[in-house]
Amino acid sequence: MTQPGPQTGNRWRENPASGVVRQTMDLIVMLCLGVLLFRTFSAEAYVVPTGSMAPTLLGHHRELICPNCRYTFVIGLDEEGRQPRAVCPNCGKDGLERLDAVECNGDRVLVQKFLFDFRAPRRWEVAVFHFPGDPSQAYVKRVVGLPGESVQVRDGDVYVDGRIARKTPEELQAMQILVHDCRYVPDDSDRYPRWDFLRGWPRRPLPTGWRRDGTGFVHDPIARIPGAYEPEDWLQYHHWDPVLGRYGPIRDHYPYNGGDLAADNVIADLAVEAVMEVGADVESLSIRLRSGGDRFVVRIPVNGRGADRPSLQVARNGRRVAVRPLLDPFEVVDSGPWPRAIRLEASAVDHRLRVAIDGRPLFEPIDYDDPASGPPPDESPFGLGVRGGSVAVRDLKIFRDVYYTSTLGGIPRHPHGVSEPCRLGPDEFFVLGDNSPVSSDSRFWGGSPVVPRSMFLGKPFLVHLPGQVVALEVFGRSVYWVPDPRRIRYIH
Repeated sequence: MTQPGPQTGNRWRENPASGVVRQTMDLIVMLCLGVLLFRTFSAEAYVVPTGSMAPTLLGHHRELICPNCRYTFVIGLDEEGRQPRAVCPNCGKDGLERLDAVECNGDRVLVQKFLFDFRAPRRWEVAVFHFPGDPSQAYVKRVVGLPGESVQVRDGDVYVDGRIARKTPEELQAMQILVHDCRYVPDDSDRYPRWDFLRGWPRRPLPTGWRRDGTGFVHDPIARIPGAYEPEDWLQYHHWDPVLGRYGPIRDHYPYNGGDLAADNVIADLAVEAVMEVGADVESLSIRLRSGGDRFVVRIPVNGRGADRPSLQVARNGRRVAVRPLLDPFEVVDSGPWPRAIRLEASAVDHRLRVAIDGRPLFEPIDYDDPASGPPPDESPFGLGVRGGSVAVRDLKIFRDVYYTSTLGGIPRHPHGVSEPCRLGPDEFFVLGDNSPVSSDSRFWGGSPVVPRSMFLGKPFLVHLPGQVVALEVFGRSVYWVPDPRRIRYIH
């Protein structure tokens, strides 16, 4: 039998490597063909040129880092690349126009084509469509009114057939706008504190167990007087208005629009979330939310077992509200390690109160269609109360809902669907932009305010190729755009 020579043996040993290269090339070719077919028959790419859907989708903008609190935010640019007065939305630091900034193009989105050939657009869904006033232009907005409905914008909310249109928790999370993030502590927080501690009453305060701990807060146990009433120990937020530069109620400020555009509307729809570690020595936790003229307090029992265990309590403006409990997160004290880690979410949005622990609702949502008016200007919009022992709080964030305005760019108009309802016909939809003060949408179109179903192009689902504008010299050519994979995200 002939033995293979060295050369033949080398060829035989090189075959696996060449096979891997061949397979890799085949894979790359198939991937390119798959992407091409996908984009041709299933998805299409669009560039968002303006900020009418900010912060969900961004137009041409700059990315700034606040020197006072290190919070990163974006500010929009006009068609000539000019930016408005930059104001940090987290701490209110002004005069940031000359900061070094990363310039970014508008978001590049992938749009799922033909989806609306099989089903109709849904409420609160982001959609791309031909602009009815100029079908050669593609617009992206959020659908709020469906065929056959009567749609009206009142006090910043959307009403459908005379009733407020409420969002699911997932829809609210997709649309909410950050107001304050306690992880970014301003350097001037001692001079203008955003948080304070109160145990007892304002005119007769008692020693508090709360203290700042880095970017979070800690509550230490306090010695109790036997037989005496134990008041709640409150961690309270006070809002610093970034436009006015003083304490005040939360308003509809958009950092993307800068500080030159007035924020005149007081926000009633607020949400909070936090990660907490609760000790076994805690008697109860309380959440206080101010929504317009309404003040809600939710008390969650922690300690106690059997007949001695108190029940969940909800009060609105000092009066108990009947509630159907769905969850008792601390019912069995000896189940699992202590301190107990939980994720708290609470919201008073669209005239609906919700509280959830680890994504599970504590009680059936409480709807109130008779909101009180007139919030006291010095009332804290949010407070977290503790009776008893040790609690650690981190990642505490406050959000607001979108407030739909009746003006465009601060200029009064004669909008559709504001002073009176807009009746939609068959296959007609009413659309609004998330960046309401500067969004040209169904409210302000000169002709018809509706979008026929036949003009919808699809649903954007992914910001797929975000980038930064950077000047580089490559082989004698200037390259001004580089990918920024940090900002790849799904669209909700």
